[in-house]
Parts: sequence; structure tokens; C-alpha cells
Amino acid sequence: MANRKNPTAIQIGQRIKQARRMAGFQSAADLLRHIPEWSNSRLGNYEAGISLPSPDHIKLIADVTGVSPCWLMFALGPIRSSGRDLQAIRHQNFVYVMASVKSPPAVTTRFYKATGLSRKKSEDYLNNPFLAIPIKVVRLCERFLDKPVGWMDEQHIETDPLCASFPDEMRELMEIYSNLDVKERGLLLRMARVVGD
Repeated sequence: MANRKNPTAIQIGQRIKQARRMAGFQSAADLLRHIPEWSNSRLGNYEAGISLPSPDHIKLIADVTGVSPCWLMFALGPIRSSGRDLQAIRHQNFVYVMASVKSPPAVTTRFYKATGLSRKKSEDYLNNPFLAIPIKVVRLCERFLDKPVGWMDEQHIETDPLCASFPDEMRELMEIYSNLDVKERGLLLRMARVVGD
């Protein structure tokens, strides 16, 4: 029986690859020039999700690529260590959007029609984290998924590997909060505080 990859390692590997590309390293070899003590296979195994990096290795990759170690490991907090990187967040959410509409084919067709995107342009956005997604497309994606305005500009927990370890009720509450607008979030917090007293 073939070994199955660890889902957490796969997601961390995807973030490592995204961090590398965002830092301008087109290949693993480009990044490894800044970590000469590593073999080609080590970084390759991390990006492919074959092995899970240690916290020290996460910190080293984060330092070289300029991203937050917390985001790299857990997909939490700002992507850049210096603050939010709106384009990277939109790209991350666009990947989620495309995964959500890829089947059945009728949904995909409706999505392309509603957003004015072609299959080719969508693939361009998916494959290039640096390619700016126009604000019009961002808002049309939110409308198609029935998300509040601004949803594409924030990080979410729907696909966060750390979130999978939380109790179902906590995960549900976090997802509800994540999908509310600012006013509704304030109301939910006030209600929670009343219940908690």
C-alpha cells in the first residue's frame, strides 16, 4: 500500500512554494542559494508535502522569503512579517474560490459568466501569485459565493490545517464569524459576551 501524504504537510508545502514565488525565487534552486547547507531534496520534499519542516526550518524559510513564520506554519495572521499583503491574501482566497466552483461543470460555467473571467485568465491568476486580481473580479467572486464585501481581502479558516484540530462547534463559530461583515461581527461578539457573563 502506498504511503499517504500528511494533509498538513501538503498545505504547508503549498505555502512554502507561494512564499518562495512571492519573494521572487522562480525555482527551488534560486531559494537554496540562500540556504547553502540544505540539499535540493530537502526543500523539494517540503514543497511537495512529502515531509514536514521543523519549527527551525520554518523560521529559516520565513526569514529568507520575508513572510511570517506563523502564516507559513499555520496560515494564521498576516502573510508578510511586516503586515498584510493584500495581493497574496486575494490570491489565496481565489484558489479557494476556484476549488469551490470547479464542479459540477454547470457551476463553473455560471461562475465564468458571472465574473466575466475566461478559463485561461482564471488559470493565470491561480498560477501567478503576483498577478493582481482586479477589484471588479474580487467583488464579483464575493457576490457569486454570497460572501460579504471585503471577504476576499481577509484570511479565512475554511482550509486552515490547524482549524481541523478544533472541536466542531468552535470551528463552526469561527467560520460564522469569518463570513460576517464588521457590524455583524460586533453584534456576535456582544452576544457572546452576554452569554459568557
